[in-house]
Amino acid sequence: MTVDTLPSITSSLSPDEREWQLIIDAVDPRIRLIVAKTVEERAPEGVEFFYTTLLNHPEASPFLSNQIVNDHLHSALLKWCLSLFSALAPDLSSLIATQRRIGLVHARIRVPLHVVMHGARLLKSTLRQSLFDSALSSKDLSTAINYVENMMDLAIETMSREFVRDLQKEIETDEAYRLITLGQDVTLEREVQRAALLDWGHKILLSICCNAPPPLPLLESSGFGLWLNHKGSLLFPNTSGIEHIRTAIRRIDHVLVPSLALETPPAATRIHELQAQIEEIRFLMDDLFKESEALESGRDPLTCTLNRRFLPTIMAREVAQSIRRQVPFSILMIDIDHFKTINDRYGHTGGDAVLRQVAEKLVASCRTSDFIFRYGGEEFLVALVETDAQRAFQVAENIRENITQISTQPTGSTSSVTASIGVAHFEGHPDYTHLIEDADRALYYAKARGRNCTVIATPNLDSLPRY
Repeated sequence: MTVDTLPSITSSLSPDEREWQLIIDAVDPRIRLIVAKTVEERAPEGVEFFYTTLLNHPEASPFLSNQIVNDHLHSALLKWCLSLFSALAPDLSSLIATQRRIGLVHARIRVPLHVVMHGARLLKSTLRQSLFDSALSSKDLSTAINYVENMMDLAIETMSREFVRDLQKEIETDEAYRLITLGQDVTLEREVQRAALLDWGHKILLSICCNAPPPLPLLESSGFGLWLNHKGSLLFPNTSGIEHIRTAIRRIDHVLVPSLALETPPAATRIHELQAQIEEIRFLMDDLFKESEALESGRDPLTCTLNRRFLPTIMAREVAQSIRRQVPFSILMIDIDHFKTINDRYGHTGGDAVLRQVAEKLVASCRTSDFIFRYGGEEFLVALVETDAQRAFQVAENIRENITQISTQPTGSTSSVTASIGVAHFEGHPDYTHLIEDADRALYYAKARGRNCTVIATPNLDSLPRY
């Protein structure tokens, strides 16, 4: 390559690629080789130090303590170090794509950005010390350290840029979801939740008056409580009203109900206070709904289920809630069997009618606190909040049986509709895409078993044939 060709090659690079290229070109290949060998020898030790230290970091440990992450983190981090400091000049487009992908994963699993910076500082410190321990001359040592720090700083900068971009998109999507959800039928939603609150109030008072054995039903675990934690908090984010409601619920569940359960007969003052707290919650909830404007609907126009656009926002929030509150979380991946045949036989009008009926069955089979998405053409994804694997399987089977009651009869002939369902239970990995992949794998196995059945995702599904 002649000097005359360098400007034209550099000018063909993107701004990001040019920045990486300048760092690489500024270092003699001999120094890059020394750094590569140093990283190869000392990186395993550095990765171990990185992981051990972050496990004791209060904000990092929730993301790293899960066994699944533990099994993959060491090898992934080591591979990243080796690829960043390879002896040969790396492919710039692949190098940048890798940093962006890592940034997206960090955003998806909600790792705080300062935790990522903390981890990078640990790695830089380890590699710097390793170079000091080598036999490099002062000049070569200075060049090598600058090279390591510049490469790592630019890698973290690229990750952070993607992290912030994805986070901004998520904030916008959160807001869009809130507005769209409010745009459904606010009056109906308010009445449904008022009824749910009133129903719990009647049940708890009946249990108290009849000296029902403990434990008494808690408001947070009721239909209203589930709706508030998973949908209400999204509809009315960062509002004082919803915090006042949560405070009232905590007083009811942890003070009033336990004390009433111990009193025989229950004190009238306590019952009056319980009723007053329930009335206060109703008033606060009405206030929240009144403050919110009814905006245009943005759901899937055919099935009225949630648009897939909102999937990352909801899944990330539910995974974070599951980790923080230590509650179960499961999803269902549902695919209508032989849907192409239905379309071919009855036309798209018949196919659309089936999709609408399936969506109706899903709504009827799920709670108001659950989330139902149209995932693809004939696929639906259901997020079952605070639901373990066994309960999720029961819900899936109920859905599957209800779907068999649908018939295609636009032309007078009738054929039943069936669906295959994959169930996945959240096992602690903070990246929700793993949960979706598990459900998808179970769905494919359900189809391989002959369709019209439900399969729970387990580790041994990896070794089984896919459909």
